[in-house]
Amino acid sequence: MQVRFAGIGGQGVVLAGVILGEAAAIEGLNVVQTQDYSSASRGGHSIADVIISREPIYDVIVTEADVLVALAQLGYDTVKDELRKDGLLIIDTDLVKPDRDYIGAPFTRLAEENTGLALTVNMVALGYFVAKTGVVKKESVEEAIRRRVPRGTEEINIKAFRVGYEEGCR
Repeated sequence: MQVRFAGIGGQGVVLAGVILGEAAAIEGLNVVQTQDYSSASRGGHSIADVIISREPIYDVIVTEADVLVALAQLGYDTVKDELRKDGLLIIDTDLVKPDRDYIGAPFTRLAEENTGLALTVNMVALGYFVAKTGVVKKESVEEAIRRRVPRGTEEINIKAFRVGYEEGCR
């Protein structure tokens, strides 16, 4: 599965990709994770690619995404043409207005309402993605969160992930 997370700097897109990659590795899957972001630390585009497979992986970048998770309009506009025609588009429904079929939820609003921090939008979106795709287990992602987020933020990030996961199970 080729997955691309797209947003703007400050939304934690790269961290979401790293955590997804770590969860896949925890499960013994082959994984490649890369990222691309503009020189602007806040407000420029931010992209994280994750390729997950049981077989060896020969591509180092996403060539045609099976899933695109878009957290901001700029991120979506930057990479929308790299999503397969039959690919799954997941969006923050408050911030992205796509020109094709999609699923999603108001990830940023859910983050703010449930954790008090818009910064946890990445974990909400990651939870939704995992619930909808089942590409990795919920428990593997929670273990990856514990390993990868800054010390002291583990529980709020896991809470945000679970909010997104529950939303995705609806």
